[in-house]
Amino acid sequence: MNDITLFGETTYRNEMRRFGIKTDDRRRHMYLIGKTGMGKSTLLENMIIDDINAGRGLAVTDPHGDLAEKIIKFIPDHRIDDVVYFSPGDIDFPIAFNVIEKVAPHLRHLVSSGLLGVFKKLWADSWGPRLEYT
Repeated sequence: MNDITLFGETTYRNEMRRFGIKTDDRRRHMYLIGKTGMGKSTLLENMIIDDINAGRGLAVTDPHGDLAEKIIKFIPDHRIDDVVYFSPGDIDFPIAFNVIEKVAPHLRHLVSSGLLGVFKKLWADSWGPRLEYT
């Protein structure tokens, strides 16, 4: 059962059975829905901890930081240097992020142009001709 992340038990044919989701299925999109308090966050937390315990790599996007604070405790000491903890609001330890640093020099203009296009769509109301030359 190494290829299954177990996360529950149910009665099946008068017998308690464990169930979960196959690793291959987890590589596709997943949609969790439910009312507040139904266990969506707990399920995600348990799946993440299972990945950590199995030695699998993962990425967590946590807008509030609560989940990240919980799961960081499960990182084994020998893997802690592999962790990148990015907190955009942390003014004491800001992270520089150059999106074109690893882009081949002859392709940088394409990436820059694409980024400008995204920024224009995001901030169309405050966009002006001078902003492109900043």
